[in-house]
Amino acid sequence: MYRDIAHAVYKRGESQMNGYEMPGWGWGLLILDVLIFLPLVLMVNYSLQHVFPTLAIVEDPSPPAYEPVSLNEDSQSFAEDNAPLADEAARGGSQARLITSSLRSTYRTLKGISGWRSMFRGFACYLSLSVATSFVYGILVSAFIPSLIAAPLSAIALVQLYTAWTHIVISAPSSKTFWQRLPPFKKAFQATALPVVMYFFAAEVATFVPRLIASGMSMNLPNPKQPGTIPAGDKNDVWKGVIVLLITLALHILLVIPTQVILTRVQASLLPDDDDTVVPFDRSFAGKVEPAIVGGKGFVTVKDAWQSFSPASWVRLAKLYVKIFLAGLALAFLWMIVIIPEMLLILSHSKKIE
Repeated sequence: MYRDIAHAVYKRGESQMNGYEMPGWGWGLLILDVLIFLPLVLMVNYSLQHVFPTLAIVEDPSPPAYEPVSLNEDSQSFAEDNAPLADEAARGGSQARLITSSLRSTYRTLKGISGWRSMFRGFACYLSLSVATSFVYGILVSAFIPSLIAAPLSAIALVQLYTAWTHIVISAPSSKTFWQRLPPFKKAFQATALPVVMYFFAAEVATFVPRLIASGMSMNLPNPKQPGTIPAGDKNDVWKGVIVLLITLALHILLVIPTQVILTRVQASLLPDDDDTVVPFDRSFAGKVEPAIVGGKGFVTVKDAWQSFSPASWVRLAKLYVKIFLAGLALAFLWMIVIIPEMLLILSHSKKIE
């Protein structure tokens, strides 16, 4: 939502430049904005929206007492100096505070592993799977397969990449490239095919239904074929927009987030035994996972992934999403506070083209 707000403001300003020549320093000002805001946008859109929730979903709320594994080159625990909260949680003290209980503690823990780069762990894999998903999705849609079906199918074809990304995010840094960490397709498919379909179908429904309702209420919506055109506003669009927003939030809370929890936990259950995690993680899922070597499946089922996620973990995840939403909203307002005066300044110094 906040990205749409910022985009609309930018387009409004851009439309006012028709017939005017922007001063040379105006381009420099806009480039400076990009350089300043790009890291913040990546931090919110990738680190906060993807990395932090993944860690919260897999963190064990009641970890056993153990000494945190060393992730630093100096052979000391990453929790000793840079992330004391992680160390406290790992030791399972009575007053232990979970790493993902706050944005600050999660940030401190990640930063203590490998500096600011930890905020973007798995980014190369994420870009690859995004491009690959778009490519496969485009082929399916061009074959007249509905998006509600094309999205899950494209994700199923790339279950190895999606699983590898989760493993990279939750585990200690590795010298292996992400393609070297791809799990066998057969095993990844057996474990994650159903939760992948559930999650991506839910995500499509959460997008399709609000658009359908907005269209049914004759709400003025942007035309995808004319991305630079902003539809004329209507006084009734305010309450219509509120209804659509509430429906969207409800669908994400009731469908998208629960299926994301299931998918992430199933993917995490496939993590190789020799990969250490950056947050306390119960590989047995309260004893529900039996290793394949003793005749078990070697991964958690959809039912067990759901049931093993405690009510306290749901509360912690919900609070995290609220904080992420507010952080994104704050960034959008910061963008508008900066860009609107700049656009007015540029317009006041622009020359009309004869």
